[in-house]
Amino acid sequence: MWERLVKWFKKLLGNAPEIHREENGLWWQKEQSTVKIGLDSKIIKELGSITFFDTPQIGEQVQKGDQLIDIEGGKAVETFKSPFGGKIVDVRSEFEDNPSLLSGKTDPALVTVEI
Repeated sequence: MWERLVKWFKKLLGNAPEIHREENGLWWQKEQSTVKIGLDSKIIKELGSITFFDTPQIGEQVQKGDQLIDIEGGKAVETFKSPFGGKIVDVRSEFEDNPSLLSGKTDPALVTVEI
């Protein structure tokens, strides 16, 4: 019984999609036909107290290289470009409504794009 459980767990972990990290603090993880996109904890910390967060809305189309995430903190303002083209299928709207929730988050996923 335990051997089957261990095999299943190893198989599950072995197939986890790789997280790709870019130099600017953006990360993405491709899972079949979608890509989760977020920000590294380090860049969030560098921005300071987050006061503004904006992304395209669900249903909007983005092209690779389009403006995807605008974020403003007490120390800087950053714009991140989309690493993929496709349709926005999920946005963490709670961060748009209350950007300060991003402060202190660990590598939060912010947007999901269907490619």
